[in-house]
Amino acid sequence: MILSGIKVKDVMVRDIVTLNSSITIDDAVDKYFLRYSYGGFPVMVDGKFLGIITLKEVKDVPRKDWDRVKVSDILVPHDKKWEVSPDSDVMGSLELMIKEDKGRIIVMENDKIIGLITRNGIARYLQIRGK
Repeated sequence: MILSGIKVKDVMVRDIVTLNSSITIDDAVDKYFLRYSYGGFPVMVDGKFLGIITLKEVKDVPRKDWDRVKVSDILVPHDKKWEVSPDSDVMGSLELMIKEDKGRIIVMENDKIIGLITRNGIARYLQIRGK
């Protein structure tokens, strides 16, 4: 298999963009989702990873409430089952994303976020490196 032996650290996004938990959905959409065209972002408070916010959570909130609802109110809380280490196999990470219906998984090392691995990132890797 093409992904055999490939580690998460070889495919992960290292320059991640994070959101502060105190910003509103309105700010998250205008300053992050539209600017970066990502489907989700890690949410932090005081350097601590709280969870992820995706477009799914944003769309669940009525548009009229976006200016007062905070990112922290709608994020999907961090769960260790949705994180991997940089030395994990990419195939296992992809299987986890499929099983849990996630588009991205957090890459953690020493209790710190060091990257993200995404389905799109894996697809791009295969497009470039695939045989």
